[in-house]
Amino acid sequence: MVFIFGNKGYGDPLGYVVTKCQKCNTDRIFFVHQVREKLTLYFVPTVQYKVKQYMTCLHCKERYEIADELKPQIAERLMTEEQLKKTLGEIATQTRLPPLYCSTCASPLDHSMKFCPYCGTKIE
Repeated sequence: MVFIFGNKGYGDPLGYVVTKCQKCNTDRIFFVHQVREKLTLYFVPTVQYKVKQYMTCLHCKERYEIADELKPQIAERLMTEEQLKKTLGEIATQTRLPPLYCSTCASPLDHSMKFCPYCGTKIE
């Protein structure tokens, strides 16, 4: 009798959390996901033998494994994509910069501009 066995990994998205990234050294949004390894027999998943959770920084793509003792704390802080968008929208409206205008021609400007595109005046 021939047995065909192997293993297969399954990924499950869990949500998002905002916390400090060690690489970026600032608060960032992390995607939290779970990876499950299962033993397969005749290509059918039978026994789950490994479960790990990871956090991936959406800015720098650094990935961290979540320790078992931290999983309950992370689970309490998990947000869905909709909750994350709502939270980010509230933060953006609270920290919105006042409108910027050229001192020479009074044209509206973007905060990232260094010179006025209409008259060429340097923005300070």
